[in-house]
Amino acid sequence: MLPSLNPTTSSETFVPADRIDAEYRRRRWQVFVGIFIGYAAFYLVRKNFALAIPDILKEYPQYSKAALGSAMTGLSIAYGVSKFIMGSVSDRSNPRWFMPLGLLLTAGVTFAFGSFPAIYGSLVAIVALQTLNGWFNGMGWPPCGKTMVHWWSTKERGVTVAFWNVAHNVGGGLVAKLALLGVLLFHDWGAKFYFPAIIAGLIAVVIFFLLRDTPQSCGLPPLRSIRTIIRRITPRPMNARSRSRRSFLAMC
Repeated sequence: MLPSLNPTTSSETFVPADRIDAEYRRRRWQVFVGIFIGYAAFYLVRKNFALAIPDILKEYPQYSKAALGSAMTGLSIAYGVSKFIMGSVSDRSNPRWFMPLGLLLTAGVTFAFGSFPAIYGSLVAIVALQTLNGWFNGMGWPPCGKTMVHWWSTKERGVTVAFWNVAHNVGGGLVAKLALLGVLLFHDWGAKFYFPAIIAGLIAVVIFFLLRDTPQSCGLPPLRSIRTIIRRITPRPMNARSRSRRSFLAMC
């Protein structure tokens, strides 16, 4: 594994106890935005080939719809296998590097389909590259799952995953619109590939600055300890009996 992908060790500087709660909340919002827009971006470069099939058939009539469909089959199979295998790799990796890397790789393959017409000279090349695209796309979910485990407790995780899951809809709903916008801007059906790919590449850079590995890598205590520490440093409200006793002692 590349050294950069290794999990981050605990920070040598620690957040003061009175700032843990505020810093913890800020970091959680930060990493949530990162995994949300990052996963949505994976959808921008997943099924662009399906949108371009009518244009490919028109420009390369030697192919049939069934032949081109085999590329989508390869993508789907590779995507499913990759989510399983890359999940194991992700568990031993730093999501801050792992997720942007996967997004850049899948964006690069998608960009190539819109920029290098020579790819369409071989059905084998088309199927192979789409299969590779599916494999790289499988690098999206595992770092998101790992991040949510490290930053949200079991009780909070259901709600967190539910809100994060909206990223599927956001990304899936935007890809066709961005593809159409790309064609209008560049007057080229290849823009269905390279325009969303450029946007996904830019998002990969953004999420690199948003994501963090674990609370410990930010100078915070582990998730299981944070709540205990916050309770210790937070003054407990006095009940009526305690207030009466303090008032009585003050009068004596």
